[in-house]
Amino acid sequence: MLRSAERKPGRRTKAAGPAPRGRAKKVSLTVDEGVLRAMEKEAKRSLSAEVTEALARELRRRRLQGLVAEYEQEKGAISAKELAAIQAEWLA
Repeated sequence: MLRSAERKPGRRTKAAGPAPRGRAKKVSLTVDEGVLRAMEKEAKRSLSAEVTEALARELRRRRLQGLVAEYEQEKGAISAKELAAIQAEWLA
C-alpha cells in the first residue's frame, strides 16, 4: 500500500470536484494561531477532517455562487419573491 506522499495523482478535470473520501494528500498549511486553538477545542473530529470539510463546503459555496451568477446573467436577477419560494420549498 502506498503512503499518501507516494500515491500517484489521479487524472481529474476541473469540474470533477473534490477527490473521493479515502484519497488524501499530505499538505503543510499555515493557520492563524487563535483559529487553530479554537478549532482544536471545538473539533469533534481530527483537525484534518475538519479542514477537509471546511474546504469542501467552500468549494460547494463557490460553485453555487457561480451557478447563480450564470442564471442571473441569462435570466436576470432573482427576485425576493422567487428566493422566498425557493427557500420555502427547501424547508418543506
